Amino acid sequence: MPDVIIKEGYLSLKEEGLRAWIWSKRYCVLRDQSLTFHRNEAGQCIGLLFLKEIGSVTRIDLKPYCFEITAKDKTYYIACKSDEELYGWMDEIYNRSSVGTSGPTNFEHKVHVGFDPITGAFTGLPDQWTRLLKGSAITAEDAAKNPQAVLDVLEFYAEQTKREEEEYGTSELQGAVERMSGLNWAKEMQQQTEKPTVKLPRKTAPTPRPAPPPPPEPHPNESSQQKVTSPAKDEISAKEGQLDQWLETKLALNKKLPDMPTNKELIDMERERERERILREREKAAAQVSSKKKVEQRISTMTEAQIMEKLRSVVSKGNPGECYKKVKRVGQGASGSVFVALSLATNTKVAVKQMDLSSQPRKELIVNEILVMKESQHPNIVNYLDSFLIGNNVLWVVMEYMEGGALTDVIDNNSTMTEQQIATVCLESIHGLHHLHSQNIIHRDIKSDNILLNAHGHVKISDFGFCAKLTDQKRKRATMIGTPYWMAPEVVKQKEYGAKVDIWSLGIMAIEMIENEPPYLDEEPLKALYLIATNGTPTLKHPERLSTELKSFLAVCLCVDVRSRANSAELLKF
Repeated sequence: MPDVIIKEGYLSLKEEGLRAWIWSKRYCVLRDQSLTFHRNEAGQCIGLLFLKEIGSVTRIDLKPYCFEITAKDKTYYIACKSDEELYGWMDEIYNRSSVGTSGPTNFEHKVHVGFDPITGAFTGLPDQWTRLLKGSAITAEDAAKNPQAVLDVLEFYAEQTKREEEEYGTSELQGAVERMSGLNWAKEMQQQTEKPTVKLPRKTAPTPRPAPPPPPEPHPNESSQQKVTSPAKDEISAKEGQLDQWLETKLALNKKLPDMPTNKELIDMERERERERILREREKAAAQVSSKKKVEQRISTMTEAQIMEKLRSVVSKGNPGECYKKVKRVGQGASGSVFVALSLATNTKVAVKQMDLSSQPRKELIVNEILVMKESQHPNIVNYLDSFLIGNNVLWVVMEYMEGGALTDVIDNNSTMTEQQIATVCLESIHGLHHLHSQNIIHRDIKSDNILLNAHGHVKISDFGFCAKLTDQKRKRATMIGTPYWMAPEVVKQKEYGAKVDIWSLGIMAIEMIENEPPYLDEEPLKALYLIATNGTPTLKHPERLSTELKSFLAVCLCVDVRSRANSAELLKF
């Protein structure tokens, strides 16, 4: 029967035409006589190809698992996630096409989008894109100046919006896991411990903050390396009544920001990192790589029973109540709760996320996330501590508790940060990023919200991953589409990207510390995306107030040419 679905699933698609240089995620549906393309499972068809139109189906090396479909006047490139998936699609399409037996007919329907330079209007825009464009701050002049950038932004925004509505996870865990998630709820918990109902003062378009006063002149003999590694000596006064949002206990009014780490503490942390690096090289060099690949390949094809069996092998045995005592519930969502708990062994506070697995549609993501977090222990990352499975449906994930709060709060509650403090935050963040990147993990959401401080000012990277969704924390800045301001141009343009997107975001975060906000924060998200895609490296408000070293650091982080942008290893030598 022609309406019976033979095969369906998400694939990456690139085709000839207006968007020939872009790979787009599409939901593909194969029936006996046709192959259709959709933006998502529930979306309407945006492309239709009759199988009798196909002239050839061949594997190509454009991507690791890629094949080419040629039809009359059109070529499609489709990328899969594995050889098994690749040949599964190729065989089903080839067997149902009329390759070698008849010529193609003249039927094919696609949604074609164009731009009329005479009228200054787009033609063939999907209804959703039209509504987005009309509701945005993108002007007719913007469209005429760079229509392709407008189309990139509309497609990117629409896809991210739909993904937010459909998925509880903000990342795709495929092949080498790109993103370490599950840390956001630990940050959300510590922010709510004292005032659960208090929202951070950051908004999408706040009144612009005043530019900070000039920092102290650098010492003439001070090298750039010293600037990166020197701890801050000065303390920063905070606004009255604000800091109790992000400290573990209510502090007295006019409490000052904790000192940054001392020289001795930084040296000790460096030694700890070196010891960890040597241990990793000795213990994980060969075994971990092969084991990790096997785990990821296995999980992607597991049944639910196999996934649960794998989860049981990953978590600790026993009753978590014998190890941890719940102190206070600080978050509640449809799928679970967030608690402050006390470790009975160490008498220290921890963060506990208690999840209801029966409400999780993709449990394999949770298994993958736990595996990634267990392998990502580092002094500059909010660390995974333990996990337990109670019965078949209740999962406990225990994380490090951060009492010092987010960098966002430091920025919002203080008029300025010194260059030494900015350098310290950046250096510690780079150490954490270098650790992730060395394991082929891309964070993809570096910003002040995801940089946490403990009571001593030590810096750790957190994340907005699947756990942020599980707790139903829908704060605007926690969503991909709500916070485009830190995104690298290649992400907005939907080009292939790598770990250097984190370096761009780090540079934007440095500007955030300098100017109290990232570039374009006063723009609505679509216009901000357009400006990121077209303007390239953002312009500083007062570059004359910055040292040469800090401006050089920003330059190597915010290079639009990805090949020229620094990586984390190079920044550690900066």
